Amino acid sequence: MRLSLSFIAAATLCYTVLAQQSTQKLVSPASISGSLTGLKYTNVGATGTYNQVTNLIPGTFPTCDVNPFCITQPKQISGNLAPFNEEMTFNFRGPLNLFNIAVYQPSGTNATSWTQTSSWVAGQAPNNLVFMNNFGGDKSGEFSICGGNSQSFANGAWTDATTAANAEIANGFLDESHEINIMTAQTCADSPCDGFARGTANHGWADSKMLVVTFNMPPSSDPSKVPAIWSLNAQVVRSAEYGCNCRGEGSPGGCGELDILETLVGADPNQGTSEIYSVKGATGSGTNNFFARPTTDKVTYAAIFDVQTDSIAIQHLTTWDYSQTSVTRDVIDGYLNAPALEVSFAKGARRRDVVGGHRRL
Repeated sequence: MRLSLSFIAAATLCYTVLAQQSTQKLVSPASISGSLTGLKYTNVGATGTYNQVTNLIPGTFPTCDVNPFCITQPKQISGNLAPFNEEMTFNFRGPLNLFNIAVYQPSGTNATSWTQTSSWVAGQAPNNLVFMNNFGGDKSGEFSICGGNSQSFANGAWTDATTAANAEIANGFLDESHEINIMTAQTCADSPCDGFARGTANHGWADSKMLVVTFNMPPSSDPSKVPAIWSLNAQVVRSAEYGCNCRGEGSPGGCGELDILETLVGADPNQGTSEIYSVKGATGSGTNNFFARPTTDKVTYAAIFDVQTDSIAIQHLTTWDYSQTSVTRDVIDGYLNAPALEVSFAKGARRRDVVGGHRRL
């Protein structure tokens, strides 16, 4: 069959328009070294095992001497994006102003569009998104002297727990002494969660997902309290984010952590780095590459976890229309293929020398 020149021209124009639409929100000019506008991790998926928590036995005060108290068993993983294809939660540490959050997911690996599954606007009630923190006790979740705090529903100021999910509307300011994380509205009581869960426990976002977030990171009054945005395997927070959990570096730990933009204690306070951890080990943006910390102006970033291409991309966007309920695969591919510092998360990868500001156990 012979195609007319007009048809070919029209098809070319259509392709060009789609390509432009897929990258039109990217910051320009792009920078792939020094102060970055984009970073892409390739070869993310791992084959191996991590120690999945199956129970936490705190013991009795004052001895708290149960041994072992953190009960685990090996969990085998393999395939594209593993273990980041498992449910993930997104975490935030202040000082931070959050203005908008949205999560998009495809209906399947080869879906032609990604649908907005969760969203929030500062000062409004979220949609399929719950703000949580680690103040489990009398208001929500659980607490024991030996076992510590479970997850809890965060209050509107993000400084304490409250009695129910999103019982108080959040204005979006997170002070430098606190952390929060977000989960979906589905609880582990509604549908069983993978691994051990206690107290207040919700599901995260599994398989492919894209987080879009608009924020800034005001200056810290205390240099030891610096802001960060990162993502954890949801199992970590459902057991104990800073205690008995499956995160770590290499085997047998390493159920998955991505530092999206983290300011480091003792480093330049105006620079944020990225690092990825799993059973493979760890790697990241390196000593000389960073994302500029947005201390005053609002910025928008997208973090795309893509099973199809076995990659994770972080891109600085100029803007985002949070009212859009779906984005095409062309848009996702545009961000995945946009200029970025490319870091291969190959087997045997090793972490850089600097450890991030938040505690990692």
